Amino acid sequence: MATILGSSLAFMDGSVVNVALPTLQANFKATSAGIQWVVQSYALFSAALLLLGGAIGDRYGRRRAFLWGVMLFALASAACAASISIAQLITARAVQGIGAALLIPQGLSILSASFEPDRRGRAIGTWSAWTSVFAALGPVAGGWLMQAWSWRLIFLLNLPLALIVILLAPRIPESRAVYEGKPAQPLDRLGATLATSAFAAIIYALSFAPEFGWRDPRVLWLFVTGLALLAAFLRSQSGRASAMMPLSLFRIPRFLAANLLTFLLYGALVGALYVTPFYLIQIRHYAPAKAGAVFLPLIALMFIFSTRVGALIPRIGESVLLSVGATLAGAGFVAFALSDRQNGYVRAILPGVLLLGAGMTCVVAPLTTAVMSSVPENSTGIASAVNNAFSRLAGLISVSLLSLVLAHGFATNLSVRLGYSGLPLEARAEMLTNRSRLHAAPIPLGLTPNQRNEAESLLDAAFLSGFRSVMFACAAGAWVGAFAVLVLLRKPALETDGLHL
Repeated sequence: MATILGSSLAFMDGSVVNVALPTLQANFKATSAGIQWVVQSYALFSAALLLLGGAIGDRYGRRRAFLWGVMLFALASAACAASISIAQLITARAVQGIGAALLIPQGLSILSASFEPDRRGRAIGTWSAWTSVFAALGPVAGGWLMQAWSWRLIFLLNLPLALIVILLAPRIPESRAVYEGKPAQPLDRLGATLATSAFAAIIYALSFAPEFGWRDPRVLWLFVTGLALLAAFLRSQSGRASAMMPLSLFRIPRFLAANLLTFLLYGALVGALYVTPFYLIQIRHYAPAKAGAVFLPLIALMFIFSTRVGALIPRIGESVLLSVGATLAGAGFVAFALSDRQNGYVRAILPGVLLLGAGMTCVVAPLTTAVMSSVPENSTGIASAVNNAFSRLAGLISVSLLSLVLAHGFATNLSVRLGYSGLPLEARAEMLTNRSRLHAAPIPLGLTPNQRNEAESLLDAAFLSGFRSVMFACAAGAWVGAFAVLVLLRKPALETDGLHL
């Protein structure tokens, strides 16, 4: 129970904040880049430090590391709720990410160490199911809390959950990695520092490029510095026994294919889930609670049918299920792009949700199986950790790249439409100046009622253009992942071409 609640803190918080983004942008008058960092600061540290967090648990005790993570996460949640500026909120979210990097890897490790092999699968299945339920209910609860009181309550909700975990913690047996008499490998502090710095610089450059321009020295030099640090990180991981991400794993075609699909499909999913609340709340005028409930059918499909899909793996293989799932998910993104905002939820939104849900249901269990069966048994732990880190890095990078797509589509459409609008020149210039705030840009003062309606329609049309571009990009990513699976995931399980890890 404690591991489910503790892990759910991180999973639920990652989903609940998306519904609050339009409200946070309006309250703090934040630009697109500023509000993006509310998500990215958390994702950056949780992704870059995830493997290091797992190593800390293996060395110093998984229960101890789990508790450190929960307490740090709770303190950061209180700081988020108390934030009075976007900068304070971003900083507190970064600390939340560090806490998540400590607690997430310990959940499955504690379960694996606490249960005998014949009961382990059921325990992990229960953990997966309930953490998925908490992640799904997060946006619904968050939307309701925002409507009832304030966005601050979505962060304060973490405090009683964390307290329950801390009270239950003494029942968790302590465990550490067994090194069979050998000294434990040193923590890869160099790798963690290089990875965090590299992705921070790259994501910062990507997020502020629409506002400052690619020729701005701050953007250009940060991007180049980030690429250089990333190259240094990859070099540091080559041939080192203590490397946090052994590059030798990627010489296994099946492992490479599984992680490539993870990166492309989960990146598309996270990016779509980041953009969609803005569309639902600002364009379709959904209340936050209703926007949070939009994807419940997707979670229901995964919760009900994932086990049944897993039973099909021995009969038809992972490759077929993964390629079909990624193709269906891509079709779901296209359905979102083509949805008519004049239609209701059932006709406009539900078809995309069901297609995406069917696709992800076909992917989740086979993807885990493909990762685990692609490496020798003594490497399954690090293989799982690398795949988990890949899914989080995918979300980190995709939000930045798809935000660029959204901003470009919005700015281009707005510029064209303003060119032949009937608004005064001063109003047109002001709207172009505020384009970095996307649909949250203020309507210029001094306009007549008809002119205000025209300005609002221009913002709606511009955002819808950018939203559709994002969804088509997500579909392309999913379909490229499906093709990669068909090409690379053909070798039988555990065939590693003589590779020794």
